[in-house]
Amino acid sequence: MPKIVDHDERRAHIVEAVTQIIIRDGFDRVTMREIAAEAGYAHGAIARYFPDKKSLLTAAFLEVFQKSHEHTLHRTRGVRGLEALRQMFLELMPLEADGPQRSRVVLSFWDRAAQDTELWEIHHENIARRRGLIRRFLTEAREDGELAPGIDIENAVNRVSAHNAGWQMMAVLVPEAANDTSIIASIDSIIAELSATR
Repeated sequence: MPKIVDHDERRAHIVEAVTQIIIRDGFDRVTMREIAAEAGYAHGAIARYFPDKKSLLTAAFLEVFQKSHEHTLHRTRGVRGLEALRQMFLELMPLEADGPQRSRVVLSFWDRAAQDTELWEIHHENIARRRGLIRRFLTEAREDGELAPGIDIENAVNRVSAHNAGWQMMAVLVPEAANDTSIIASIDSIIAELSATR
């Protein structure tokens, strides 16, 4: 009886192998041969699911982004406003051992997305979804009387987005400055500045 192949499972396994190579060696070192060795599959099996490096990088980025989005939704369940925003920060920031590793995948995608319209559109769509969540939490904070007077929500969305992106970059390029204590202090500072009780 022929073996039944779970294609979704195999695809996910390949994406995880790509992610680990990017974390360990950088995207420029990703080759079909290296992925096949990491995943334990024949070269032809990789090409069946991902025809080129661009499709591999996109899949790795979307996997990291989707997982972080799902974890954010889970972490913010039952809370709203500034507390939900703080929990979102704690989920998305490059904290603990795996945070900087995820950031390395994101930065690899940013680099290519800046030069490729298709990748830019994929990134823009996902970032717009994240910005929508930030906007929701800030709107809740205003409705609940938590937000400081005079805070412009769109400006605050931009500030929070830039804060997140900045720490992602720092975790990879200036890791000695991006320790957990510094990141959490930065989160607490921005939440305090947004708060009506400051």
